[in-house]
Amino acid sequence: MKSLLSLLFIVCIIGSISCKTTSAVKKIYSEWSYQNRQTGEYMYEEDGRLKTGKKPSDDRYYWIHEATESNAVRIRNKKTGHYLQMDNNGQPILGEASGASTNSWLFKGFDFGTMTNCSWYTFLLNDSSANKMLYQQNDQVEMGEQDRIKDLSTQWTIVREKGSILPFAITSDSVFDASFLGDRMAWAKSPSEIVSDYHGKNHSWKLQKDISAFPTFTATANPMLAALYQMAMEEMVLNLRPDSTFATGKLWPDTWTRDAVYSIYFSFSWINTKIALNTLRKQTLKDPAEALQDTGTGGSWPISTDRIVWAIAAWEYYLTTGDKNWLKEAYDGLRYTADKDIHVAFDNSIGLFKGEACSMDWRTHTYPNWFSNENIGESFSSGTNALHYFNYSFLEKAGNILNQDKATIEKWKHYKDRIKTALNTHCWNKEKGLYTAYLYPAYMQYAPSDRVDIMSNGLCALLEVASTDQADQILERYPMYPYGGAVLYPSIPDDFAYHNKSVWAVWQTPLMFMAGKRQHQPVASHLMKSLIRQGAMFLTHKENMTYDTGFDENTALNSDRQLWSVAAYASLVYRMLFGMEYTEEGVGFHPTVPAELVNGPISLEHFRYRDCTLTVKITGTGQHIKTLTVNGKPASADYLLPATATGAYTIEIQMEEGKNTAKKWTLVNPGPGKDWSPVEPVLQQNNQQVSWNSVEGESFYIKGPGLNEKQTSPFSLDGKPAGYYSVYAVNKQGFQSDLSKPVLHTGFRQRIEAELAGTLQKNATGFSGTGYVEDLVAKPANQTFELDIPEDGNYAINLRGSNGRGPHDVYCYIRSVELDGKNIGSFILESSGNWNQWTYSNQLRLTGLQKGKHKVRILFNPERKGYDNNMSYAKGDGYRNDAYLDCLEVVKL
Repeated sequence: MKSLLSLLFIVCIIGSISCKTTSAVKKIYSEWSYQNRQTGEYMYEEDGRLKTGKKPSDDRYYWIHEATESNAVRIRNKKTGHYLQMDNNGQPILGEASGASTNSWLFKGFDFGTMTNCSWYTFLLNDSSANKMLYQQNDQVEMGEQDRIKDLSTQWTIVREKGSILPFAITSDSVFDASFLGDRMAWAKSPSEIVSDYHGKNHSWKLQKDISAFPTFTATANPMLAALYQMAMEEMVLNLRPDSTFATGKLWPDTWTRDAVYSIYFSFSWINTKIALNTLRKQTLKDPAEALQDTGTGGSWPISTDRIVWAIAAWEYYLTTGDKNWLKEAYDGLRYTADKDIHVAFDNSIGLFKGEACSMDWRTHTYPNWFSNENIGESFSSGTNALHYFNYSFLEKAGNILNQDKATIEKWKHYKDRIKTALNTHCWNKEKGLYTAYLYPAYMQYAPSDRVDIMSNGLCALLEVASTDQADQILERYPMYPYGGAVLYPSIPDDFAYHNKSVWAVWQTPLMFMAGKRQHQPVASHLMKSLIRQGAMFLTHKENMTYDTGFDENTALNSDRQLWSVAAYASLVYRMLFGMEYTEEGVGFHPTVPAELVNGPISLEHFRYRDCTLTVKITGTGQHIKTLTVNGKPASADYLLPATATGAYTIEIQMEEGKNTAKKWTLVNPGPGKDWSPVEPVLQQNNQQVSWNSVEGESFYIKGPGLNEKQTSPFSLDGKPAGYYSVYAVNKQGFQSDLSKPVLHTGFRQRIEAELAGTLQKNATGFSGTGYVEDLVAKPANQTFELDIPEDGNYAINLRGSNGRGPHDVYCYIRSVELDGKNIGSFILESSGNWNQWTYSNQLRLTGLQKGKHKVRILFNPERKGYDNNMSYAKGDGYRNDAYLDCLEVVKL
């Protein structure tokens, strides 16, 4: 456990702290191992030297980290008690401590410039100016000057192998963390000041801004809860832009749709209504009005289609204000958004919208390595479809309130019902009791990913795609890491930390809300603890943290005062502790007050709701209301403050634990051998035979049309149905890899050059044939391709082209596609910023195509409704929707 010296050290750094907090410290500890990235072997001590072995087998492999006054640590071997030091030759040895001269070490991570290394660490001497670090050489660990960026032998995964159930503990005024940085602590000196030694001594936050315009939260016996709330109010103020809209965070001064919208939905529409309205209007296109997809992969919409998250904030603003003029404004914009999405992104065969995962935007690394941006755009995210479901629910409800015509309202209900049915048919994994993260594209038979993500499951539960039974299963079964909910599970082992291998406050918040609604206190409490711990330790409401070490560095990007993290903590107070929920009829109260977080009365004062002012006081703990009074008069536990209420209201609630409060939940550990899936295989094709490299301890399965079976390499496709085939691996834990890049097994494949029917261009390089055709908004090519189909059957087409706009902005190339005069979908091409870079569009399936000649036309806005306008339209750059067309490829399936 912890030494007395370590305990006294913490106390000395922070200052005078009550002795009652030390009991929490003694129960919290961690023991670590170090796995080398290059070899997968682990560091251990043998006779005072560092060596490596295949896996931890005894205490020689386990290491204790002791904090120093900086963010460096002293490293001690568990078995021998020896400290990691340097000998006279500059090589690592292990020996007895020698006081202050004992070496301390820095765990140096990576950042955006070297993001592919994020989540791994290099070991550097704290007092060394030279570029020397620990690296593996054969079965030894040595010290030397290495290229830490490129040399994987210098990079180590730090794995928490043993310790208390959670690596941190929360008391009324403090947070203790048995961190990989050693024992660290944050202390709320008052409700307006926090001191933290997480990054070394002399780090603190103290309230500077005037936050008197916002509701007052008081927790006399729990100053840490109150201090983090005041920090959230201050950081919200700091995130106000000169144009009276919300900035995204300290690193992100602009306004972004999803960041602002989640924040407005979580809490900011309730307490900063004017800024919320300005922000929603700013993130709306005009003429015609539609929701803006400002960020996303490969050129934004329609590779990303989660802009309809705008609907949840639009509805929350209406619930806040009851403003029907606003409801009409929002309805008009979202109805066009919906129609445009139906035209471009809806797959009528399965009843779902295509598009990137709503919680893993602009990052191909959370998908299979081989996925192009177009592949992301033709996959199906469960979470994004939950948002589409809510959009049609909004349109149906708003349509009824606004007395819209019944046929239109029935249309919205039709799509709402189709999406819900499809999500529960194709995305719900009955065995896991969870929604899959996404489905693969249609040409891969809509195969479900074996991974799950917290936002998809939280949104499906919260937005009522899931039944109450499904919601309860999600709360019981969704994987929780010690530091918070898993963004993506299982982890992709060979990829870096950003969404993969991370914990994000924003993505776990919907599931936290659902835990409150379903009275699942273990999950509610754990996610609340996660928000408290990170705010206290980091002294700001950060964007994210690593999933294994709980570190606020070593993910690709991470901003202070991230808007949605700030709003998430505010919602912890309003929606969780006070259980507030806005409805069309008024405000309900269903508090979640965990005894392990709250040990005294709490109150919320000066809270404005329409034409009344609220004071809410809570005593007791639990999720069951024992008594509730309104202005001193008894009321029922399901009391609803009317939307028509005026004047001052004081609501006093006494909580009780209730019966049968124990519920199951799933706590998992991160790291190699714990939550890592196998690496996706690489499939090679030689005529009718496919092959892949086998890996010890893994089984391999071939997947294709009507086929999903265990096989060994090589495998013959002779006699198998035409179509795309992939391989995936399964390890001993039962985790599946992503599907490999598929190979095509077909008897017919044809390429039709664009220049055969268009104006020949040759300025770019890398085209096939004799040239290419320019397709510009200013001068649409309206390209026609003539197909000569050899026999009746099912076929697929896709386009090879170049979109040199971008590279990562709102310049996706979008065109309507007609077959023999009938619309069959849309082609999209990612923006690359390089006109010499050629990519393939999404595929369109031609089912039941008859033998003979057919015409495929690529047209820009043939309906004259702007459905092919990309998001550059928002910036007045509508011409940035251009591409070079190289050829059309046709294959038989």
